[in-house]
Amino acid sequence: MFKHPLYLVPFDFTPVSESALRLAIDLAVANEGSVYLLHIVGKNSEKIEARNNFKNVISELRDSEKELVTSKVIVGDLFEDMGKAGDVLKTSLIVMGTHGARGMQKVFGSNAVKMISNASSPFLITQGKKTVDKINTIVMPFSFSKESIQITTFAARMAKKFSAKIHLVGYHDDDSWLENKTQSNQLVVRKHLTESNVKHEIINLPTSSSYEKELINYAAKVDADIIAAAYFKEGVLPTPNSFIQGIIENELQIPLLTVNAEELTVINSNYTFMSI
Repeated sequence: MFKHPLYLVPFDFTPVSESALRLAIDLAVANEGSVYLLHIVGKNSEKIEARNNFKNVISELRDSEKELVTSKVIVGDLFEDMGKAGDVLKTSLIVMGTHGARGMQKVFGSNAVKMISNASSPFLITQGKKTVDKINTIVMPFSFSKESIQITTFAARMAKKFSAKIHLVGYHDDDSWLENKTQSNQLVVRKHLTESNVKHEIINLPTSSSYEKELINYAAKVDADIIAAAYFKEGVLPTPNSFIQGIIENELQIPLLTVNAEELTVINSNYTFMSI
């Protein structure tokens, strides 16, 4: 049996996946959990090489870390089977490194976004070498859409574990009805964080043509360690897919905590949140 919380790492033997492994190990140590490395190949003939590569990766770890890590190679489809693995293993987080979007991926979305849309587990996505031993500040954007606040439980749990502070950054709209909906969601989130004894602050950004740009500027100002934002196809902005893609690729290389809001259940009109 694996120790929970369990952190699933999609691993492709590149530097970014090695960074994700380091992040997952840090989380496992901090939370007394374990790490599951999963590599998906297209055919059986590729499995032996991948297993040998895993032996090399694990051999580089400290002895205490080796005890936390399990590796597995399967034949399948990356986008479909990684999400299924998360469900079967009941993972707390899928910790994934990303290369960003290149070429036509800018149009159709990166591999990271495709994987998020095919999974119900929350993701922690990194482009760099950010460690989790210094999580002090989490920036959480939200809007008039109820889906935008469905990341709250996951952000609150991480904030509480590391005694971090959540900065709630609202998306403002000239439409008074949408603005009122945003304010209503703000109250819901604030109530949840207060009841969870999580330190938080409400931030009102100046009205701007680029909410994403102002959000990243604010994250830089407060030296954010993580940005927490839900993924969904309709709501917060005209193209939420592009919004999440932009956050994934942020120039500060701040890790993104996200979850596919469509896979979560809003239990009642007060937006009771799922726990991990």
